[in-house]
Amino acid sequence: MFDAKYIDTELEIIGSRIKRPLSVYLIGGCAMSFRGLKESTKDIDIVFKNDLDYELFCDALFGAQYFEPFTIKSEHENLKAARMFENKDGFHLDLFVKQVVGKLILSKSMIQRAEKYKQYGKLTVYILSREDIFLFKGLASESRKRDLGDMQILYPNLNWKYIEAELRTQALTTELIQLFIRRLDEFSRIYRLDVPIMARLKTTVRKLK
Repeated sequence: MFDAKYIDTELEIIGSRIKRPLSVYLIGGCAMSFRGLKESTKDIDIVFKNDLDYELFCDALFGAQYFEPFTIKSEHENLKAARMFENKDGFHLDLFVKQVVGKLILSKSMIQRAEKYKQYGKLTVYILSREDIFLFKGLASESRKRDLGDMQILYPNLNWKYIEAELRTQALTTELIQLFIRRLDEFSRIYRLDVPIMARLKTTVRKLK
């Protein structure tokens, strides 16, 4: 597990090798650590707006002593990341271009809601909103039970209108909306928390069938 200070230092090293202005967007546990919502995380998930930004970042990683692991750990096998990297400490980077885990797209509305975290040389790091992180975690694999605990941390003061609007923007398949509903049902049952948009989501699925 790696804390925000460690990740910050690594981004400083990577940022010092970036050759032109580049913006990246963080989701998942790392974004929560930078928000002070988690003490540590196993890895960092980075989303790029396009292939050029992604390739520029990858070039910097080699000079920063990151390598592509020979063996992919089980929790990373189904992520559909464009590439994965690690350093000598075992700190893991999952890189996505536009689309994450074959499901959600880094949309214009997500980019607008994202908050600038810090500038590392020519590298600018943004953190997605609590609502969008919640959505990403809600659409993760059903086997990733630890994401439900993160969703509980993110739950207070969520703007459910943003989440509902983003689902419409994404134009997800019926299967993915059903996955989100199942995850929300499990989340609500375990933590006994109300999900205000649940009834409308279920109505949407019935209309799509």
